Amino acid sequence: MNSNLRCLILAHQSAVCEVLALMQGFGIKQPITNIEWACMDIPQLGKLIGGIPYFKHGFGCKLKLPRGAVDFYFGEQGQINGFDLWRLLDFAGSRLFKYGFSSEAALKQCFEDEVKAGR
Repeated sequence: MNSNLRCLILAHQSAVCEVLALMQGFGIKQPITNIEWACMDIPQLGKLIGGIPYFKHGFGCKLKLPRGAVDFYFGEQGQINGFDLWRLLDFAGSRLFKYGFSSEAALKQCFEDEVKAGR
């Protein structure tokens, strides 16, 4: 796999783990399934400790950390390691260059090449 893409994916997954810890510290437990998350009775919009805003949507959640946005979905069994191109682009934001990409188009091409190669 392209090392720049791998770095971006790992950074996104690390940020997801970080926000889950923040959510749990605020009393929002990690669901066992995506259905449990969707049915969880918490406000759709709120702020965690430190004033970090969150937006609960469908099977996922988006949080705005000081260094950027993190959007993720819970899988059928509550997995948190999934990602797609849109979430990586949103996460990297204006920091694409930090991950070795000159533009959104460059990241998109790299992502598509890796998917096509089965990596």
